[in-house]
Amino acid sequence: MRKKTSHKEIFDALPESIIIVDKDFTVLEMNDFAESTFRMSREKAYGKHSSTFMPVEIEEVALMAMEESRTIFGDEINPALRGGERIAIQPVATPLFALSGELKGVILQIKDLSGSKFLSSKNTQEISAFKFEHLILGLAHELKNPLSGIRGAAQLIAEDSDNGETTKCAELIIREADRLKDLLGTLKQLEPFARDIFVPVDIHELLMEIIYLESMPKSREGVEIRQNYDVTLPPIEGDRNSLKQVFLNLIKNAYEAVGDKGRIDISTKWMTEHLKDQKIMSVEIRDSGEGIEKHIAEKIFSPFYTTKKEGSGLGLFLAYQIIAKHGGAIIVDSRPGEGAAFKVFLPISGG
Repeated sequence: MRKKTSHKEIFDALPESIIIVDKDFTVLEMNDFAESTFRMSREKAYGKHSSTFMPVEIEEVALMAMEESRTIFGDEINPALRGGERIAIQPVATPLFALSGELKGVILQIKDLSGSKFLSSKNTQEISAFKFEHLILGLAHELKNPLSGIRGAAQLIAEDSDNGETTKCAELIIREADRLKDLLGTLKQLEPFARDIFVPVDIHELLMEIIYLESMPKSREGVEIRQNYDVTLPPIEGDRNSLKQVFLNLIKNAYEAVGDKGRIDISTKWMTEHLKDQKIMSVEIRDSGEGIEKHIAEKIFSPFYTTKKEGSGLGLFLAYQIIAKHGGAIIVDSRPGEGAAFKVFLPISGG
C-alpha cells in the first residue's frame, strides 16, 4: 500500500519561506525554510504577532494584498533582522479566503535572493580572478630576478663603503628589497591548486578552530562572539589551508573593526538557489563596528588597496581569489554606523 505524503511534508519541502498569518498578523503556520531564514522556531512564532521577527516591509506587502484582495509581488528589499543581519529577499503576498468568501489572512512567500546574488557574483569573480591571477603572477615572476640583483648590489655597497650616509642608504635598499621579496612570497599563494587534491572540509570545525585561537588574547575578552550554524550542512570539497586563510583573515578583520568591545556574529546556512548539480551554502561574518563607506567597499577586494597603516592590501584580494577558485563568491554588505557583513558563498558538489 502506497504511503500518502502529508501536507506538512510538502509544506516543509518547499524551497522558499512560507508564512501564514491571520488578518491581525498573528502567525498561524510557517515552514522549515521560514524558520531558517528568520532564525525563529515555529513553536515560538505560533500565536505571536509577525512583527516579533518579520520586518515591517513584508507586513506592508501583506496588508496591500488583503486590502486589494489580490496577490502582490513586492520589490526586492534588504531588511535588517532582529540580530542586525540583513537579507536580500522578495516578498509575495496572497490573500487567504474561507469557503464562504470571508478573508482569513494572507499567505506570505518570501524568496531568498542571496542565491541569485551568488550566481551573478560567481561569474564576475571567476573571470576577474583569472585575469588578476595571471597578471600578478606574471609581475611576480618578472620582478623576482631584478629584485635579487638590486639587493645584492646594495649589500656590496654597504660592505665596501666607508661613507656612513651611503651605508645607511644601502641598508635601506636591502630592507625594502626584503619587504618586496616577502610580498612576492605572499603572492605565490595565487599559484593554481588542482581540484583533484581537494579534501572534505568541515566549515564549522574550521570556523570554531579559528575563533578559539583568535579569542585567546586578553585584549579581546570584551568581544562577544555569537555562532549560529546550520548543523545539516555537509562538508565541502576544498583546499583546507586556503579556506582557513580566508576565514582567518575575515575574522581578524572583524575583531579589528569592533576593537576591544563589540559583537561578532558568525552564521552558516543553506541557500535556496541551486546551480546545476550543486547546492549552495553561505558563511556570514558580521561585526558591530563602524561599517564601511560605499566608496571603500567598492575597492575592498582590489590588490594593494588598504586603509590600514601597516596593511599590504592583499588579505581580502587573496580571499577573493581563493573563493573564486573554489567556484564560490564573496561579497560585502555594509552601511556606515551599522557594521559590516562579509558573505562567502560556496557550492556543495553533488548536494
